Amino acid sequence: MNIMEQKRRAARNQVLPASEADVLNKLFDDELATRLNDLYKAGWTLQSMGNAFNPPRRRSTVRSWMVKRHESSPLVDKPIPTPRLPKQGYVSRRPVSPGIAPDELDLIQQVSPLARRYRSKMAEDSPQARANLLLTELCLSLNERNVSVRELAEATGVTYRAMARRLGK
Repeated sequence: MNIMEQKRRAARNQVLPASEADVLNKLFDDELATRLNDLYKAGWTLQSMGNAFNPPRRRSTVRSWMVKRHESSPLVDKPIPTPRLPKQGYVSRRPVSPGIAPDELDLIQQVSPLARRYRSKMAEDSPQARANLLLTELCLSLNERNVSVRELAEATGVTYRAMARRLGK
């Protein structure tokens, strides 16, 4: 398996310690490739390793140096610094959707076909205009309660984009 294909947790936005930057700036060829490999396996990003050089190197350059050699050997007897890894994986910023209550879903499915036939030149008291207004108010209310645009679009039988437009997003 290639070094870049391994599953690992990266320590994003962290700076390599100055002592490690000094070690990297003194190494060449196989020793450098091995050390970079070990740092990568420990969780350091290519960006943090590249920034440790004087002058800084691009991520692609660091990656090409690492590909030269993948096996780890103790050519440098200094321990590898370990980054602070995140305690957990991805956490969604959007709260979990409570879903759509059955009575609200029935109402949505009842007024949705009529609301889809609404046009802006129709009278405000037409059945289509009232259904459109009711559907918009209901969808806005549900969206404020963390029901996703996708769920609302599926419930009404329209595209995501059409529902997003109805909600003003």
